[in-house]
Amino acid sequence: MEASEGASSPIGLTTASATVEAFSWITKYLGGDGSGQRSIEVPLTTDSTVRSVLLAVTSKYPELHEALWTGKELGGHIEVMVNDAVLDVTHTLDSSIKPGDRIGLLGQFMGG
Repeated sequence: MEASEGASSPIGLTTASATVEAFSWITKYLGGDGSGQRSIEVPLTTDSTVRSVLLAVTSKYPELHEALWTGKELGGHIEVMVNDAVLDVTHTLDSSIKPGDRIGLLGQFMGG
């Protein structure tokens, strides 16, 4: 799992991957400064889902895991988007992810 365009296999073929993009204050959980954007390429398997991709990323970033998950479900402070659509509009946690798909993590802002 690298912050790159894709990984190369030993025979020179591109490994199928999806991109997880974190925005704003969520970037601090991925080594950023809490602003802007950070992207991570995640290798896919034939049975990759939104859930499995997010679990792969959060297994490498424990602070993100704590912020994103409440038990086995998503917590309420980070909005998850798949290909620019809010989760549960066109995808659920158990929807398949295809090569080139993008999963965005957007921090919810609260206040008054």
